[in-house]
Amino acid sequence: MSESPKEGSFFDQPTVPTSGLEGEILQATFVERGDDGYHHSLSNLQIQMIAIGGAIGVGLFLGVGARLQSAGPALIVSYLIVGSLVYALMRALGQMVLYRPTTGAFVSYAREFVSDRFAHMTGWIYVTLAALAGIAELAAIGVYVKFWLPDLPTWIPSLVAIGVIAGVNFLSVKAFGTIELAAAGVKVVAIILFLITGLGAVLLTFFGRQVGQASVSHLWDHGGFFPKGIWAVIVVMQGVVFSFSAVEIVGISAGEAKDPLVTMPKAINSVIVRIGLFYIGAILVLSMLLPSQQYSGKESPFVTALGSLGVTGLAGVMNFVVLTAAISGVNATLYAAVRLLRNLAANGRAPSVTNRMSSRGVPVGALTSIGTVFLLGVILIFFAGASDAFEIVLGAVAVFILFGWIAIFVSHLGFLKAVDAGRVPRPVFRAGGKRVDVLCLAFLGALALWMIFDTSNPHWYYALIGAVVLLGGLTLMYEYYSRKHPVTPST
Repeated sequence: MSESPKEGSFFDQPTVPTSGLEGEILQATFVERGDDGYHHSLSNLQIQMIAIGGAIGVGLFLGVGARLQSAGPALIVSYLIVGSLVYALMRALGQMVLYRPTTGAFVSYAREFVSDRFAHMTGWIYVTLAALAGIAELAAIGVYVKFWLPDLPTWIPSLVAIGVIAGVNFLSVKAFGTIELAAAGVKVVAIILFLITGLGAVLLTFFGRQVGQASVSHLWDHGGFFPKGIWAVIVVMQGVVFSFSAVEIVGISAGEAKDPLVTMPKAINSVIVRIGLFYIGAILVLSMLLPSQQYSGKESPFVTALGSLGVTGLAGVMNFVVLTAAISGVNATLYAAVRLLRNLAANGRAPSVTNRMSSRGVPVGALTSIGTVFLLGVILIFFAGASDAFEIVLGAVAVFILFGWIAIFVSHLGFLKAVDAGRVPRPVFRAGGKRVDVLCLAFLGALALWMIFDTSNPHWYYALIGAVVLLGGLTLMYEYYSRKHPVTPST
């Protein structure tokens, strides 16, 4: 028990947990009261699709265009750097998930391996992040629907979307899983079809039959692979980070999975495959179909690229795909915010009303509360307009993503310390280890400071104001709740 965990190679593939691992997990002494009342009904396929849905969003379907224009083909480097960090993040989270699957996920691990105060801060930061990100996705839905109904006020589609999504989530966790399965399926099919079409055009051109402007030489022509220098690769990282902002939600779903010891390793191991195929692969193909200067943030880069091949009439199809991605985003962020808020409440760190569970295993108190926040977001959309509301919320959210990732690595360092002390079974699932955690924390800390004080961004102060207000408010909240409940039920 006192043996240190295998750090191994960063990208080592572990053996899928067997009955031996189950025996180790049964030795966990920490009891998470926030898991009471949930039903374990998410299937293997649903877990896989939740993981895919977290890794693929509007950051790929819509946001890559502006970043390609800014950084050129070198955008691939940005995604490789952040993608490697995300993979380290998921494997660190995976070790803790397989030690003790819980709907509280990183909040529960922060409570066990760091401190109750740190868990309180982590939980509320994630709840705030998920709620604001959900409002941003609702605003995006309003924008996308205007493609077909230009005269329809943008707040109406947003209101309908939250009504339907919240209503489905009130039914059961299986209903949530069904939405994610369908939405992720649409996104995966769209990307695969694009990759096949794009690679086909590049190969035909390579063998002498020119198709559109497709050419491998676009990767080094037009100013080279780094047309705007190394700095441009760094500048676009804020948007790249946002692309992966929901990838860790799969860790929360472990607490409601039918067989987390089997499904979670598969979901986490496949993260690197999705990053490589869907992000790196798509950017590579986009870069070969057109010079990067021809992309912009005004339309989906997929529409721009396929239009150059003479494949017209795809604007409506791609608009449907990004609409699906936004719906998936609202669904996933609602799910995450609700489970984490309920965990905080079950441990006396949130209003007791948010601790209510239904007989269907749905945290109805937290779901009602987060749904109300989303409705307030619809009011913001009504007064500010969908596009402006999206920018206001996005500016305040960006840095919180990094705070959340930092919390996971800090908790993992506490987990490894507990392993060394013999309080936790040695993990079979491999992660990067202490050195990788510290390296990732240094990178995230530097990136967070740069994002907060990046005065070149006209909305830079949103992140600074949001961080100061949130951290100050959470400190006061903790003092109040810790006096009311000095010891949490889970400690």
